[in-house]
Amino acid sequence: MKRKGIITSLILGSFLILSACSSADSETDQVTLYVSGDVSEGSAYTKMAEKYEEETGIHVEVTDIPYADLTTKISTAVQSDDAPDVARVSGVVPDWAEYLMDLSSVAEEANTIESMTIKNEEGIVKALPTDITAVGMFINTDLFDQAGVSYPTSEEDIWTWDEFIASVEEVKTNTDARFGMVMDGSDHRLRAFTYQFGGKDFFLNEDETSYMTDENTIKAIERFYELNNNGFMPKSVWTAGEDAASMFKSGQIPAYMSGSWQIKDFSENIDFNWQAVYMPYQEVRATNMGGNFLVGFENGANPEGGRAFIEWLYQPENYTQLATYAGYLPALEDIEVTYEGGQEAYDIYIQEIAAADEISGKQTSDQVTKTMRGFTGLTGSYRDSVVQYLNDEIDLETVIENTIKDYNDGYLEE
Repeated sequence: MKRKGIITSLILGSFLILSACSSADSETDQVTLYVSGDVSEGSAYTKMAEKYEEETGIHVEVTDIPYADLTTKISTAVQSDDAPDVARVSGVVPDWAEYLMDLSSVAEEANTIESMTIKNEEGIVKALPTDITAVGMFINTDLFDQAGVSYPTSEEDIWTWDEFIASVEEVKTNTDARFGMVMDGSDHRLRAFTYQFGGKDFFLNEDETSYMTDENTIKAIERFYELNNNGFMPKSVWTAGEDAASMFKSGQIPAYMSGSWQIKDFSENIDFNWQAVYMPYQEVRATNMGGNFLVGFENGANPEGGRAFIEWLYQPENYTQLATYAGYLPALEDIEVTYEGGQEAYDIYIQEIAAADEISGKQTSDQVTKTMRGFTGLTGSYRDSVVQYLNDEIDLETVIENTIKDYNDGYLEE
């Protein structure tokens, strides 16, 4: 009986060892990737995961998490030492900071856009941009052609804002256009406008004790007020939430200041002729960039596999394929992407980004970097105050005061 028990124990022990080895092997043969996005983006990462498995034999498990749940789910997993190996996110929260991989070498090798590459206080890259969105201008070329008004077709004949307004007013006068222009009711769009007038938005004073603004930003906001209150723009977009995209798609608006995320929809769902055109600028060529980011976690089940997948994904050939599948504006320098639709519009945006002042990435980079370091971030007081200003409920001085307070509370106090 004793000999039989020993043999049974040996067999059981061997089975457990083999099981453990099998489990370890399954972990190193798989990478977990969390994403959140629309169908085309989810499909793009799935296709790249399939390609990676074909080339390496390593399976990438792509898990699509609802956007509203993604941050919480990752935070819970990180604190339980059960983080995904890789995640595509819109921002980085303080809970993750100490677990994030150093991706500096990937950023350098891939040549990611510097202003959108997220670094910690020591200058170590913690998040790579996966894609870029950019503010831009669309026009209804049918209305321009009907009115006999020309528009820029190269970077040599870009409008100033004064020239743009005069041209659009001429279109409005000579067609049945309802207004001259619409702009999304977002401070993201308004910041691009202020940058183009030479404004630096809101920034730290020399002593780094408070945020401040400059005269060009103030002048740009005053001009925005004027355009909303003289009939050039429908004030209802900002003050009553009217849908700017729907207004442009009605065919009765000559120009629409929105962004690259509209290209796919416009390519499929507009029945008049339209184009993306170079944005007007008064002092500085600028846009306002947004986007999403890729991070890797050291406390995932397979961090080495996660890093290898990130390095592979950011190789030029693979990243270009991802951008093609997802319809991304590339987050890497010197990458050319062939899109399934709207190629000319995408090309305009890519040229706008290349020519834009470096301030164009500041808003998004500040928000992600500051929140990663533990600051609470902005509350949206800027936009809310501008709405009140447009309605003559407060003056411009109060807009500035409210916004500076929001910056100080969100970026100076942890």
